[in-house]
Amino acid sequence: MELKSKTIKAVKWTFLSTAVGALVTVVQLWALSHILSPHEYGIIGASLIIIQFFNIFVDFGLSNSIIRRMSISDLELSSLFCISLFLGVTNFILVYFSSEWFGVFFKSDDVVLQIKIMSVTFLISAFGQQQRALLARELRFNTISIISIIVILTNFFSVIGLALIYEKAWVASVAAVLSAAAGCSIFFIHGLREREFSLKFSWAAARPHIAYSVALVSDSIINVISINTFPLLMGRLLNLTAIGGYNIANGISVNLIERLKPMLTQALFPALAKLQGNDEKLASNFLLITTYSSLINFPLLVGISITSTALVTVFFGPEWWFIDVLVKILCIAGMFRSLDAPVISLLLVKAKMHLNVRLGIPKLLVGIALAYQLGIKYGITGIVISFLLVQAANTIVGYFYMVRSCLPGIGKAYCLAILIPLLQIFPLLFVSGLLTLFPLVSSMIVNLVIVVVLGILSYILGLYFSPFASVRGFISLAVHSVSPKLERFLQLDKK
Repeated sequence: MELKSKTIKAVKWTFLSTAVGALVTVVQLWALSHILSPHEYGIIGASLIIIQFFNIFVDFGLSNSIIRRMSISDLELSSLFCISLFLGVTNFILVYFSSEWFGVFFKSDDVVLQIKIMSVTFLISAFGQQQRALLARELRFNTISIISIIVILTNFFSVIGLALIYEKAWVASVAAVLSAAAGCSIFFIHGLREREFSLKFSWAAARPHIAYSVALVSDSIINVISINTFPLLMGRLLNLTAIGGYNIANGISVNLIERLKPMLTQALFPALAKLQGNDEKLASNFLLITTYSSLINFPLLVGISITSTALVTVFFGPEWWFIDVLVKILCIAGMFRSLDAPVISLLLVKAKMHLNVRLGIPKLLVGIALAYQLGIKYGITGIVISFLLVQAANTIVGYFYMVRSCLPGIGKAYCLAILIPLLQIFPLLFVSGLLTLFPLVSSMIVNLVIVVVLGILSYILGLYFSPFASVRGFISLAVHSVSPKLERFLQLDKK
């Protein structure tokens, strides 16, 4: 019961920080789209592709290795911290002095300065990632979430303030450095209060973690390349403006889910790790997590897809109208990608991340070929469609190759765990879709508010009157976490 309570609390805090992050991100996207040109925004996007790739090698999967260990010594922690420092310095040197080459690839000198500034974050990140992992291991996500919110707000105020003054892409890099410094400093100081700082190193103590991390890094490399293949091809086949448009479309669709996935995985992985050896309970929790996460992700993405035309028209200028169709396609792709977090947690628990690596290689090759062909023929829309097709195929093949190898015999139950959230979005789809096609008022912004409010209300009512036990359990759990008195008033505890 204590594990369940801690897990619920962890997920609640995770969703809180993610919701704040999503809201701030959308506001930031809106603000920057009016301050910076599409080309400037494309410079930011191109630089982030490079930084996100090399970020893999800074952590090197060591955080997940720490979380997975049932017990860990001080010598192991100090050894891993030394490795993190080494990786941070190495990646900084590599990226900083390779920035000219990346500028040539993207055919932009402005990308060079952006990457050089952002590379400083590699020197900083090592001071915070281990303490964050230890907090996650103990399911202390309240602390993690509070620090994450501080980082998000630091980045927001820094980038908007600098952008208003200078109106250049490099302000995003400076803001990234400032927010990383703020977050890592807090994590590091918090760690000093709980354990003695040490730089002792033992290869024997670190070696088991390195062996486990190699598979995680291989998976991360393939995953990041797969995701960034599409904007990379946009930069080469089209221009930086296409990357800028894709980043905004991605930011108000798939990225909302992508922000949640690593945090959700970190919240669920420690809890599922404690169920190692009990496949029956592990399967039950895995299916429940799949349903619960989809009950949040699916309506969010469907709602954004329905209202995307109004969102782009109201909040972004005419130069961004081309992203409307991209948002709709990416929302569908996001629904497939949202199913990954429970699967990744399962693979981590079973120590079978190598399966995701093996599947990722053909997925990457097919994705590159498909994106190139469709990109030449249909431009940016063709590249985004290829992303959707790859995600759909990955979800289907992923069950047979990965999920079934970890938990055989749950095929029907797994399909039902996904089908139930899909059925639950029909009231939202019907009400919001109808109001979008036949607006009640002439003002687009007023009608957008009506669509959103009535869409949310219809979805909540659909959950409350749902015939499915798992949905009733979800709504009861959600309401109880907010107010046990409200749960009793609604008689959810008796359903």
